Amino acid sequence: MSEKIRKERLNSPQYRELLGKKLFGKRIELNYSRLDISLMTTIPENTINSIEKGITTNIDYYVEYGKAVKYPLQTLLDFKIPLKPKNDLPKERKDAIKLTAKVREHIVNTDFLSDGKVVADIKEQLLKLKLIPKDLKSEDISGVMRNLKDDGLVTTGKKVGRKVVYFKFEK
Repeated sequence: MSEKIRKERLNSPQYRELLGKKLFGKRIELNYSRLDISLMTTIPENTINSIEKGITTNIDYYVEYGKAVKYPLQTLLDFKIPLKPKNDLPKERKDAIKLTAKVREHIVNTDFLSDGKVVADIKEQLLKLKLIPKDLKSEDISGVMRNLKDDGLVTTGKKVGRKVVYFKFEK
């Protein structure tokens, strides 16, 4: 085994290796060659080899290969893949998520924005409800509101001076 393949295998999550082995077994069971899989999927033969070793990272290749050998992809649940991201979010992102949840629950999902509000109004309401610390920056709330606008949950109207007025998005 080449040093490159050995290193790639060490960095390959076990579930990819296991899936690659299952796809390989299915291919052998059906008497398909790598060329056959390549012709059915347009995946190059060397990539098929990498899939079977669990080295390839592109999930689309595994799906296409699985379709070609009629491997039931719902069995992926059998791999017991831990539902944990590779990296934890930094504290500031976790705090932003908590703030977003509070804004959605107490501002967006209520009638509070029905007549339009600026960030200062939203901050004041959150303070009144004792949901945020007094020293929370308005920029943090502005960031949440911009993201909610990008997600189509709120919309903006005319500006009041330089301040953006937010409204609940009505479908």
